[in-house]
Amino acid sequence: NNPVLRRMQTVDHITLVEHEELVVPPDLLPSPAVQIPPGEVTLKQQQPHSEVLTPQEPRHFCTFCCLRLRRMLTSLKDRWVSLNLATRRIVIAIAVLVVVLSVVVIATVSKSASIKEPKIEPIWENIRLPETTHPILYNVKLEIDLTNEVFFGSEDVIMNVTNATAVLLIHVTGSRDEANQRLMNVTEARLYSVTAGKERDTYIEGTAHSIDHTFTNTVNDYYVMKMKSTLEPGLYKLHMTWDAKLVRGLDGIYLSTYKDSSNVTHKLLASQMEPLAARKVIPCFDEPSFKAEFKMEIVSEEKYPLVLWNMPETSMDNAERNGFKKRVFEKSVKMSTYLLAFVIADFKCTEVLTTDTDSKVKVRTCGRKDPISEGDGDFSNGANKKIIEKYEEFYGEPFPLPKIDSVAVPDFSAGAMENWGLILYRETALLYNNEKDSLSNKARVNTVVAHELAHQWFGNLVTMKWWNDLWLNEGFASYVEWIGSDHSEPDWNYNDYRTYSDRARAFNIDAYSSSRPVSIGVEKPSDISAQFDSISYSKGSAILLQAKMFMDYPKPGSQTTQNLFDKAIQNYIKKYKYSNTVQDDLYREMQKVYSEDGNDKEVNISKVMDTWTLQMNFPIVSVDQYDDKNVILSQSRFLISGSDASDDKPSPFGYQWYVPIEYRINNSSAVMDFKWLKPNSRLQLPFDVEKDEYIQLNLGSNGYYVVDYSYNIFMKLYNAIVKKTLNLTTSEKQGLLYDTFLLVSLGNKPMDKALDLLKAILADNDAYIPLKEISRQLSTIARHIREVRVEESNQEVYLSKKWKDKWKADIQEVYEKHGKPYFKATNSDTLPEKSNGTYFQKRALIKFAVALGCSYGVADCEKEAITMFKNYKSDKENNPLNEDFKGTILNVVMSQDPSEELTENWYLMWDRYQQSSQQNEKETIYYALGLVQDEKILLDFAKKCLDKTLVRSSDSLYILGRSLTQTYLGCNVSWAFMKDNWDTISEGFDGALFAVDAYVSGVLSSFTQQSMLTEIEEFFSTRMDSLKSGKAAYLGAIQSIKANIVWLEKHENTIKDYVETSGN
Repeated sequence: NNPVLRRMQTVDHITLVEHEELVVPPDLLPSPAVQIPPGEVTLKQQQPHSEVLTPQEPRHFCTFCCLRLRRMLTSLKDRWVSLNLATRRIVIAIAVLVVVLSVVVIATVSKSASIKEPKIEPIWENIRLPETTHPILYNVKLEIDLTNEVFFGSEDVIMNVTNATAVLLIHVTGSRDEANQRLMNVTEARLYSVTAGKERDTYIEGTAHSIDHTFTNTVNDYYVMKMKSTLEPGLYKLHMTWDAKLVRGLDGIYLSTYKDSSNVTHKLLASQMEPLAARKVIPCFDEPSFKAEFKMEIVSEEKYPLVLWNMPETSMDNAERNGFKKRVFEKSVKMSTYLLAFVIADFKCTEVLTTDTDSKVKVRTCGRKDPISEGDGDFSNGANKKIIEKYEEFYGEPFPLPKIDSVAVPDFSAGAMENWGLILYRETALLYNNEKDSLSNKARVNTVVAHELAHQWFGNLVTMKWWNDLWLNEGFASYVEWIGSDHSEPDWNYNDYRTYSDRARAFNIDAYSSSRPVSIGVEKPSDISAQFDSISYSKGSAILLQAKMFMDYPKPGSQTTQNLFDKAIQNYIKKYKYSNTVQDDLYREMQKVYSEDGNDKEVNISKVMDTWTLQMNFPIVSVDQYDDKNVILSQSRFLISGSDASDDKPSPFGYQWYVPIEYRINNSSAVMDFKWLKPNSRLQLPFDVEKDEYIQLNLGSNGYYVVDYSYNIFMKLYNAIVKKTLNLTTSEKQGLLYDTFLLVSLGNKPMDKALDLLKAILADNDAYIPLKEISRQLSTIARHIREVRVEESNQEVYLSKKWKDKWKADIQEVYEKHGKPYFKATNSDTLPEKSNGTYFQKRALIKFAVALGCSYGVADCEKEAITMFKNYKSDKENNPLNEDFKGTILNVVMSQDPSEELTENWYLMWDRYQQSSQQNEKETIYYALGLVQDEKILLDFAKKCLDKTLVRSSDSLYILGRSLTQTYLGCNVSWAFMKDNWDTISEGFDGALFAVDAYVSGVLSSFTQQSMLTEIEEFFSTRMDSLKSGKAAYLGAIQSIKANIVWLEKHENTIKDYVETSGN
């Protein structure tokens, strides 16, 4: 009956926890008096006791307690003395028994506690979720209020606990406001045991489990729930509620705005969950392998009539809240959280098309009302239908969802996102207007649609287990997109673009020591974002093309190409649908079909592919004369000169590869053959140095390696090209040129011989892709030397100007042959139409020939461009710029010498940029605006990019990194602007993905001087963390600058000599 007294912050009252009558000294009574509820505690005032301290002494409260205890002990002593001996013995026996029982009970409880309350490891410090808990079904309800820019959520997550655990982790994070405060607030979390009901997706609620306490781990975005007792294996329901702010970001669910043709501003909600933003929308197990089904209910304002989710809407009713509608959607298939998608907008959609296959998939394209009403969504909608039909055949698996909605979003970070059933795109990647956009815009729409639809099987239906194998998603989609694009527009010869796009793009990164393996460990969240690069996409695609080449190569004695690679893909999809895989799962399916078909049993697909995915870089295959009758092949690692290998990454294979060698001698198919160049070995091939005219390796440029022919063998190949006895395909011309100049940068080939090869191919080329490669190599050299000054006519000029002058005559021939007939101010509407089976390639060649001619200062070209612009300027309605040539015309105008007229033209086009509702036109304009050679205007342009009322946040980093850096002056302005505004700019990196790489690499990578390298490294030495996902791009840029410095040291004098020689 001892009272428990608890002292509060002040000494103006006492709380009595146990009820009894207590005599309190007057100095401890509260003043003023406190009203005490009757019947609880009676306080009696008495005169001060002699042993009670006065209020002035600070220990009075503790002393009072001690006095009270002493009185109690004295009372017990008096009672003990009054007992007789027998009674005392009984009391002692009882006391001993109580002690013994207490010990037993404590021991039992301790043992039980060791089972029920295991030591809790800090599992929340691991980036990976524990395998003890897996979701089965999410039942989600969202109320989204665009007007007040908030949303509320509740969910029941049915999950299976497979191992006893005292801790539950679930991903929860929130967007952050300008003060970096989290904007998502969990308001409730409750846990229940459940049992499965008789009907599907019904669960009967059972015991409630107490959560002892919760906290967040902000490093790994965990909401941590520590239970009061251990959860045994079984089914559970986690009920959670939350609220959050809607922000104008680029990931999670985010707000955006746009203006219609009447200049009225509208809000919309869009989403981007990949890779780590689903946790910003709902608490979830946000890893690719934690697949589950989803039920969704969305309450939103009725003034936004288009409400889309991954699955079709099943019902719509009035919500309890006035002015809101409640929509219920069909339950999803089993899928990963990063594929969730939401759109709420006042948009319009095209008519619904239905595929002609058994799956009867409904497709439509949605976007802003103005462009959709003008038919801008019709081309992509038709392409969607055709490509889905093709992919069902290619994958051997019907499309698993009833619909595909493709939505053009004004603000979107990536080109598009493959959300299952609801694909979101940048407007430039989905909308095409036949009257307002160029044919290249149409081509882009076709390829991006094909890429995103490829993901619906490879990525969505079968998903990588963890982000280290992202290439299984993106590499495959990049590979398959060429199949879909070619089916949609078979006259366009898309396969000609494959090596230019994928192989070369991958080499641009993979040639440096800053590269990475295709499959690499992921240790922290920022590592995940860094996986979205050309290694996952382009190198992944290139090594798959190589795998198809060696798997499908005809058996000995046969001329018939096998179809084993496609068969392996179909088996893989069928076996692992709705599941997650690692790359070895793919290799096993490839091995089965390869071995079963009677091919070389010694070829181990896993061993072969591991050398391409588990180590970075790529091999040089050297071809040397062995004797009069043979050549010898060997391999070594390609690492570009100047690339710093001081922090080189070790390779499990010593930078050796299984290299598939497809070759031919002379030009006869009879001597075509296929061999393996294995790690740490050499390969001998027959080649009669006297009789055989040439030997060519890497046919079709299908191999992911560079061929380095020794001088004599290279000259035989070169002479065959000049004599036209070797007819290279479009891909082979591009590949040979690109590889040769790579070897020049390495020091393995002389610059003059590479330029001779370039001129030989230029002289006999009527194809678009080789011309683009020629332009790329000439432009690369010009970029390397643009800081170098030389004397000309007693004054200093830039060497890059003399370089372009050197090539002007050659480029003029190309312009006059392919471009000039179509580039006339009086008549520029005579481009080939679709009636010509090769019209796309032809139009692309014409457009590029004009662009090339004007960029090299061909007088006729520049004159026509300036005349067209003046006509447009005087009467925009009647003299619109031809869409195929608009970019070239604006580039010429903006590249003129600084003058009042140039300033006037620049701001005229800036105003047009602001007014235009066509995103393709805006992109064309902003690339031209970055060419101006006026530092003041460039700085003003850079400042405008940080104003979200002038430039969309999804465009700003691309403009700063790609448009402003096209010239030497622009690079210097961009670098100065980066330094002065780094904190502001880097805040926009979250959720920007590809734009971050484009910005960091674009600003930094083209410098060629040691002083700039030192300045850049010093600036970022204290800012590495602020680079976030752009760290890999920064390291790559540093390696690029080092390589540029070495390149210039090697080749500056050669280029000077070359431009001084007479003739062409």
